[in-house]
Amino acid sequence: MVNVLSVFVIYPIVVFLVVFLFCKFILHKRKKSIGIASDVSTFFLYFSITNLFFFIFLKEIGWYLVIFSIILATIMTYLEWRTKKEIEVIPLLRKIWRLLFLLLCSLYALLWLFGVIRYVLSYIS
Repeated sequence: MVNVLSVFVIYPIVVFLVVFLFCKFILHKRKKSIGIASDVSTFFLYFSITNLFFFIFLKEIGWYLVIFSIILATIMTYLEWRTKKEIEVIPLLRKIWRLLFLLLCSLYALLWLFGVIRYVLSYIS
């Protein structure tokens, strides 16, 4: 069980693919399956980015990610309130979570690419 969770934390794309394929098989709806898969893998992205950043730079950023997420949620709530005057909580939380998914995926890809380049350069020299 621990080994499976370790793989999910190290490779969140595996979580995304497994959940997507499972939901696609059960629901037969591609768009809904992608949404559920992104929601689940966002949780694992927090841990994988923290571990990847520590592996590359030897610095902890877990709390910085949490603080960034809270600030982002505050800004998005304010913007939602300014445009609609009445906030629908569930759709707002879904927007925040999905935006975090996009941002965390981008950060994960950049860190992964940086780590690979750094490893190759250290191997060459």
